[in-house]
Amino acid sequence: MSTFKSLSKKFVKSSFFQGFVAQAIASYVRLVHLTCRFNQQRSDIPERFWSADETFLCATWHGQNVILPPFWHNWRTLKVLVSKHGDGEIVARLVHNLGLSTIRGSGAPKEQLHKSKEKGGAAALRAMVRALQSDASVGLTADMPPGPARVAGLGIVMAARLSGRPIVPVATTTRGRIVLGNTWDRFMIPLPFTRGAVVWGEPIYIPRDLDEQGLEEWRVKVEDALNQTTAEADALVGRLSGAARQSTPQEAGS
Repeated sequence: MSTFKSLSKKFVKSSFFQGFVAQAIASYVRLVHLTCRFNQQRSDIPERFWSADETFLCATWHGQNVILPPFWHNWRTLKVLVSKHGDGEIVARLVHNLGLSTIRGSGAPKEQLHKSKEKGGAAALRAMVRALQSDASVGLTADMPPGPARVAGLGIVMAARLSGRPIVPVATTTRGRIVLGNTWDRFMIPLPFTRGAVVWGEPIYIPRDLDEQGLEEWRVKVEDALNQTTAEADALVGRLSGAARQSTPQEAGS
């Protein structure tokens, strides 16, 4: 039995298996994008940056961003922050399969920025700033494992502050979806052949000269903006936001 478990673990961690899973998920994302009727709000916000060749931080909540890549203009570079640990390799392969680039590392949860060096957070922060100040926008989740979900960390605020580039919150959802209740972020699997929504928020520019209290105030502003776009996206597909009710394990609708 122990030999079987060992072989199973090796297979799951193999390049073949990870590549297969990433390709399968990418194909599913394309299916959802092609078959859902998406209502996109304020798409002029990212388009202004794209047309001016300006970069920004594309911010989402964890577990709610899997269907966002097809809405990114493929002639503009977007580097997605992906963890070096856990399922990070599959996620990185998925991102590349969907035509985007990656930065490997970890952001910093609220009140844990000083610990981020252990997970490559400091190096990732520098890489994000370099990318933003050159020709690449950066995509990342504002909340960080192990949670709590929908609590913004300081990493995204620091990246915006140091780079001088704005944070643009965005929320995506579908009417039909499956919510994985056993994950810290209640990961949402969008279903095809249903209604969907993509909601962009107004750019948030972080002042450079901030003390600890100022950083916290702007962290909360980013958190509030993401919650507002999420609530708007939920309303567009005809559901209450997660803050208003607890999601059921499976939520399907047309």
